[in-house]
Amino acid sequence: MGTHFFNRHTIWTVFVSLLVALGLGACSDVSNAPAPPTPLSPNAKLSSLTVSPGTIQPTVFSSDVTNYTVDVLTNITNVTVVAQAQNAGAIVQINGSTTTNLSVTLEAAGTTGSTTLVTIVVTALDGSQNTYVVAVRRAAPAGNNNLQNLTVSQGTLDPVFNASTQNYTVAVATNISTVTVTAQAQDAGATVSINGSPVTSQIVTLGNAGTSGSSTLVTIIVTAPNGTQKPYLVTVNRAAPGGNNNLQSLTVSQGSLDPAFTPSHLNYTVGVATNITSVAVTAQAQDAGASVSINGAPVTTLSVPLGVQGSNTLVTIVVTAPNGLQNTYLVTVNRAAPGGNNNLSALTVSAGTLVPAFASATTTYAVAVPNATVTTTITATVADATATLTINGVGAISGSPSASISLAVGQNSIPIVVTAPNGNPKIYLVNVTRAAPGSNNNLSALSVSAGALAPTFGAAITAYDVATPNATTTTTITATLADSTASLTINGASAISGSPSASIPLAVGPNAIPVVVTAQNGNPKTYTVTITRAALGGNNNLSALIVSAGTLVPGFAAGTTTYDVAASNATVSTTITATVADSTATLTINGVGAISGSPSASIPLAVGANAIPVVVTAQNGTPKTYTVTVTRAALGGNNDLSALSVSAGALAPAFATGTTAYDVSTPNATVTTTITATVADSTATLTINGAAAISGAPSASIPLAVGANAIPIAVTAQNGTPKTYTVTITRTP
Repeated sequence: MGTHFFNRHTIWTVFVSLLVALGLGACSDVSNAPAPPTPLSPNAKLSSLTVSPGTIQPTVFSSDVTNYTVDVLTNITNVTVVAQAQNAGAIVQINGSTTTNLSVTLEAAGTTGSTTLVTIVVTALDGSQNTYVVAVRRAAPAGNNNLQNLTVSQGTLDPVFNASTQNYTVAVATNISTVTVTAQAQDAGATVSINGSPVTSQIVTLGNAGTSGSSTLVTIIVTAPNGTQKPYLVTVNRAAPGGNNNLQSLTVSQGSLDPAFTPSHLNYTVGVATNITSVAVTAQAQDAGASVSINGAPVTTLSVPLGVQGSNTLVTIVVTAPNGLQNTYLVTVNRAAPGGNNNLSALTVSAGTLVPAFASATTTYAVAVPNATVTTTITATVADATATLTINGVGAISGSPSASISLAVGQNSIPIVVTAPNGNPKIYLVNVTRAAPGSNNNLSALSVSAGALAPTFGAAITAYDVATPNATTTTTITATLADSTASLTINGASAISGSPSASIPLAVGPNAIPVVVTAQNGNPKTYTVTITRAALGGNNNLSALIVSAGTLVPGFAAGTTTYDVAASNATVSTTITATVADSTATLTINGVGAISGSPSASIPLAVGANAIPVVVTAQNGTPKTYTVTVTRAALGGNNDLSALSVSAGALAPAFATGTTAYDVSTPNATVTTTITATVADSTATLTINGAAAISGAPSASIPLAVGANAIPIAVTAQNGTPKTYTVTITRTP
C-alpha cells in the first residue's frame, strides 16, 4: 500500500510541474484541483484493554505490550473482555468475533485450575495487524480457607487485617455493649461461621465492664470447599468504667503522623512543606464520656497556625476520663525552611531497579531491562514541596508516575530536573538499557501428568518417552520456558509457561507430542514427548487373600486357587478380603461385586463345609476363580474341667480331669471358702454350689458348717451334656 501511494503522489507532482511550465500554475482550475490522496493509516494498536472481573498483569495497559494474564477465582465462569482501537477506523476481533466487547466462557476449573486464552486481533486501515493475547487463569477449587476481609463496627482491629493473621484485639469504650463483626471469605465457595452460627455478620454482646473492664472472644471459622478449616479470633476488650483517657483517633490535615497513630503512643511529629501556614488537628476520645482539649481549647478539631518557615510548632491534646484521669498527646509540626532545596527524596522506575540504590546526593543511575520492556514510567518525589519537576522534558507531579516513556533497544538516557524555589536546578540522570531480543529457546522444566519422563528432563535433551496404563486416556504437559520472552506451543496449541496444557487425548500405542519453544529472536526448538498407552490388561490374579473366619490352608499364593479354612461352631459368618494384582481387573466375592483390598459383605456360615467363590475378571474379560471352603465345626461335647482349686485347702486326691470326687480338710477357724474351676472347652457353662460361675475365676464365698460340706461343680457342654464334680470340705469341730 505504501508503494502504491508513492506512485500516485509522484504522478501528481509531475502533473502540477507540467502545468506550471505551461504558464497555467496561477489559474483557478489548477488552484482548485483536488489534493493528492491521503495515505491509509497503518495504526493497528489498542488504546485500552480491560477484563471484568479481574485485573490484567501487567496492571498498566500499554499498546506496545501484547501479552497479559488475568487471575480469577474458581467460581468465575465468564469474563467480559473490552478492547478499543486507537484508530477509530481499525477493526477489532475478539476470539474471531468482530466486536470490541465480548463475554468469554472460561474452561472448567480442575484440580490445578484452568487457563483460557483470549485473542484480540486489530486490523489497521492499510491491512496491518497486531495480535494481543490475554491468558485468563481460573483458580483450582478446594483449599482456600482465608478471609477476604474482617471488620468490627466499633474500635479498630489490632493488628491491621491480613488474611494470614488469625488473632486480633479490639479496644472499645465502656459505654459500648455490642459490636457487629463482619467476615467475608476469599473463596466464594467457602463458608463462614461466627461464634458457631453460619453467618457472615453477627451482633456480639460484650461482657459487663467491671472495675477492670471485660474481654469477649469472637471465633470466626472459615471452611474451604474441600472441608479444611481456619479459625480467626477477635478479642474485644471493653474499657473499665470511669478511667478511659485514651484517644480513639488522631489526624492532621497536612502531612502524616510519624509514627502512625496508636492509642498507647503519646508523641508524634509531622513534616509539612514551607508553603503550609496552618494545619487542622482532629482528636476523638475512645470513651464517649471523656473530654478532649486541643491547645487548651475544649474542641475535638482545631486549626493551628504554624510558625515561620523552618520552625517547629507544638500541639497539645489532653484527654480527660470521666473519673478525672488525664492523658496528654503531643504533636510537633515541622514546617520546612524555604530556599534552595532542589533534591529528590525518592526515585523509582517501573521497568527495573536503580543501580546504585537511590540517595538524594547521587545523580546518575543505571537500569537494565529485558527486551520485552518497551516503555517505562519514573516516579520522582521532591524533598521540598515548593520545588518544580520535569521528567524527560515533560512537567511531572511529585510522587506520581510520569507519562509513559518509550524505550529503544540499547541505552536510553532520561533526565529528571528539580528546580528549587530559588530557581537553582539539579539534574538526575537515569540510563535505562533495554536488552536485545533473546535467543534462548530452551525449556527449564518439563513434566507430563500421564507419567514419568524417560530419561529425566535435561534442557539439552529433546526426545522423551512415557509409559502409561490403558486406563490413561488423556494427558496434560507442563513446560516451563528458560527465558520468559520466548513463546511456547504444545501439540500445536499456544501454551503458558509453567501451566498445564489443554487436555491431549491418547490413542492406544505411541503418541508423539511436539513441544515447540520459539526464542524472542524467532529461532525455534522442538522437544518431543512420546507417550505409549498400553493395551487392555490380561492379569486376573489376586495379590492377597484374607478370611476373617480363620487361616487359609495352604498359605496364599497367586497361582493356588483352592483353600480350606477351619472355623469354630461359634463362627456364624465371615468376610473375605481379596486384593487384585492389576487395579484394572474387577472382582466378585460369593457372587457379589466387591472392592479390591476391602472386606466383602458378611457371608453366613452353615455347620459343615461352605464353598465361597472369589472371581477375578481381567481388563480384557478373562475370568479366574479362587475357591475358599470354610468348614464350621458342630456343637462341642466337652464337659470336662481342666483345673480345680479350693481356697480352704488342698484337694485329695490331686486334681485330674477324669476324677469327679475330692476331699478337703480344714481347721475350725475356716468358716468360708471359694472354689476356682476352669472349663476345658470355653463354650461349656459352669455352676458352683448351684450358682453360675466364671471359668478360671473364684466363685462367690461359700459358708462352711462344722463337719462335712459337699459342694457340687456342674459343667454343661455346648451340646447340653452335664458333668458334676464334687468337693467335700470337712471343717474340724
